[in-house]
Amino acid sequence: MYQLFQTTVFFLLFIVLSIVVFYIPGFAVVARIRKQLEDQEIITLSLALGIVIFVLSAIILALLNTRYLLLPLIIFLNLFIISKNKLAAFSPWKIFIKNKILLILIVLGILTQGFINFPSGYLYKDGLQFWSSQGHDGLWHVASMEVIKKSIPPQNPVFSGEPLYNYHYLVDGLMGEFARIFPFFSTLDLYFRFFPVIFSLLIGISVFAFVRRWQENLKIGYLALFFTYFVGSFGYVVTFIRSGNIFGGETIFWAAQQNTLLGNPPHAISHGLLAAFFLSFLFYLKERKTIWVVVSFLIGSTLAGFKVSGGFVMLMGLGAAALIDFINKRKFLSLLLPFLLGMSNFLTFKWMTSNGSSFLMFLPWWFVRTMIVDKLGWMDLELRRQHYLSKGTWNAYLRVLQLELIALAIFILGNLGMRFLGIIEVIRKFILRQGTFLKDPIEVMLIVTMLTGLIMPMLFVQKGLIYNNIQFMQYFLFIFGFYGAISTYKVLNYFKNKVIKLIVIGLIIVFSIPTVIGNLVELYGPGRAPLAKITNSDLEALQYLKQNSKKDAVILTVPYNPFLRDKFTNQPWPIYAWYDTPYVSAITGRFSYLASEHVRLLFYPSTEERIKNKIKFFEQSDFSWNRQFLKNERISYIYAAQDELIKPLDIQKNNLEIFFENNEIIIFKVKS
Repeated sequence: MYQLFQTTVFFLLFIVLSIVVFYIPGFAVVARIRKQLEDQEIITLSLALGIVIFVLSAIILALLNTRYLLLPLIIFLNLFIISKNKLAAFSPWKIFIKNKILLILIVLGILTQGFINFPSGYLYKDGLQFWSSQGHDGLWHVASMEVIKKSIPPQNPVFSGEPLYNYHYLVDGLMGEFARIFPFFSTLDLYFRFFPVIFSLLIGISVFAFVRRWQENLKIGYLALFFTYFVGSFGYVVTFIRSGNIFGGETIFWAAQQNTLLGNPPHAISHGLLAAFFLSFLFYLKERKTIWVVVSFLIGSTLAGFKVSGGFVMLMGLGAAALIDFINKRKFLSLLLPFLLGMSNFLTFKWMTSNGSSFLMFLPWWFVRTMIVDKLGWMDLELRRQHYLSKGTWNAYLRVLQLELIALAIFILGNLGMRFLGIIEVIRKFILRQGTFLKDPIEVMLIVTMLTGLIMPMLFVQKGLIYNNIQFMQYFLFIFGFYGAISTYKVLNYFKNKVIKLIVIGLIIVFSIPTVIGNLVELYGPGRAPLAKITNSDLEALQYLKQNSKKDAVILTVPYNPFLRDKFTNQPWPIYAWYDTPYVSAITGRFSYLASEHVRLLFYPSTEERIKNKIKFFEQSDFSWNRQFLKNERISYIYAAQDELIKPLDIQKNNLEIFFENNEIIIFKVKS
């Protein structure tokens, strides 16, 4: 109970400091144009600008070796803005008092999205516990936060002596820099519980602000929030047919849904920044003022550094919109903005990568094909396709086309879920306006951004983690939800009888939420347990190592043994038996010689060599080599669970001494 109270107090303090660190600096930019803005628009633009300004300031000051100036600059800026604007700086937040529907939708949305994160990384009776992939993916972000506290650009936390590259780490930079200037916060709390609230809030308020202004309709804004937070895929149809279970099947059609977005913080913040960018660009199109070009540039300037896919879809949509605007209005600024954003995002991307061109492989239709065969198990459809291909006649090719269109329709509609209602609005625009809406830059930007999110996984997969490219699909789902909101509003207006309206609303909700509820059931429902835990004994050893070692210490861990989990009957398994994770670096803030499968996916050139070195060391077949290896790689400590050691380490021959030992963990120190 005390721990829960303490976490609550720190969370409230975090919210106050987030306003100081993010909102007020962003408001400094918005202040001069706020009179024409509604409250939700001020909050959206201030938060988005503040986050970007904070990250850019941290990077610039780090490069100038003056990181210590960041907090004084924030304090000075807050005092200046508050003294100049007084309570007017905070008045937009009254919207959550005046607009109860907005407050309820956003609070429920934060809880719905947040519970993919909230319970993990929390200290329970038997240690820190982790659900889903949080024991790996979540701790990777925590480890990245820890190294960013030390330096920008950061070193790789689990590949000692190498810079961190081929990874968009600005979201970890955001959280890590916050942890650096406010060291009394736990990085576990910041990652798993506190920042998810900010990310989800930004997504919700930016979607509401943009759609409300774009459509000039409050109710469509509310519906857009519903389609953003609470609509899942039609995967539950498949699970119901297979097993009678209606609560499940989120990724049956491959794409994860918006309700689990916070499990991928770079992806989550990119959605919030993208919607804020849409809002800013919409104001530019309406008012043609240079200030909106500046605001749009700032919000979108580093989007590729938060999420490469987010930066790419933004630039594709903006480029198409700017071209249409230039053709119709001859506005040079419309072309200048995508050029400047293209340059800034390209430079950001190149700064973080060593060989950006090697990430994608051209493999058309891979997701559609594997959905049919692996996810749905519909072998008959695939065998028929192959049969007609083998015929090689025109009639056979027409049958192949038919089967491919069926597969594509299943892929798109299955992932869309009830967002498919947006088709009504898109078709209506084409028929009633005969395609003239494509002369509207904002419509062009949304449609091209949306289609880019669909086309990219249709054509490409990602090297290393082949299915990672499906994340593009979430931008398609995100924007299609806006059109789903418009269609739903117009469908409801068609019915004059209130009872029928309520029935339609009820049906939309019922068909939208099963996979959303299913995610919670699958993770936390009856008979479910966390997948991994850092036991109290393990945590005791990690804390001792953190408190009694230098910040640049390098730790050697035992090679991951996938068969070790057979020693344990029930989950949660000890984390070292569950998976190859960066947990030692995440909790201690120290560097690992090589840990976590994730590092292999970042295309580091000598990964295989380090794997062989680790194996050779723990084989203890050549002690002279072992001692030289520890010296050459500047390894200070060896961290091992007692169960991991197949062969006890020879302390004397390896030039080691026992640094810490309990019933589960032993830490060796390399003698100098």
